[in-house]
Amino acid sequence: MNRRVLFGVGVVCGLAQVIAGVAMYLAGVYFAPWSMLVSVFLLLVCIVAGTRWYAAHCLNRKITYLQALSVGIVISISTGLVYALYNLISISWFYPNFLDEVVRARMAHQGVAQQSTASFAALRAEVSALGIAIPNLIRLSVIGSILSLLTSLFLKRR
Repeated sequence: MNRRVLFGVGVVCGLAQVIAGVAMYLAGVYFAPWSMLVSVFLLLVCIVAGTRWYAAHCLNRKITYLQALSVGIVISISTGLVYALYNLISISWFYPNFLDEVVRARMAHQGVAQQSTASFAALRAEVSALGIAIPNLIRLSVIGSILSLLTSLFLKRR
């Protein structure tokens, strides 16, 4: 397996996740309950497209279940790494109020009617850029690996 090519496919998929995240943030729907489904659907599309592309260009359109699974997992982890790096950079330098918005969204989700300064400050102290990036890396890697288990059944060619 050509790991550089696979990582490149994962980077492209990670950039697609970044574009989707920025678009949802600018549209004001980033914190909507359904926004994670957009991310998962995009990851599924990237795994399928990336696996098909890799099979066509590197394996003469013949890919086994284990190869397809490996390709999907590498794409998922690479995508997670790119998106986590984007989170760290964007939260630290480009979106200075992002963590405050995360806290407000969590408070709204928990049904906190009045946003007292003390409760806001307590929640804000628990939120960090790394605390956003690492769960996104894990989420994309784990969900992507599960999706790869399923998609590999349909993408394998003998």
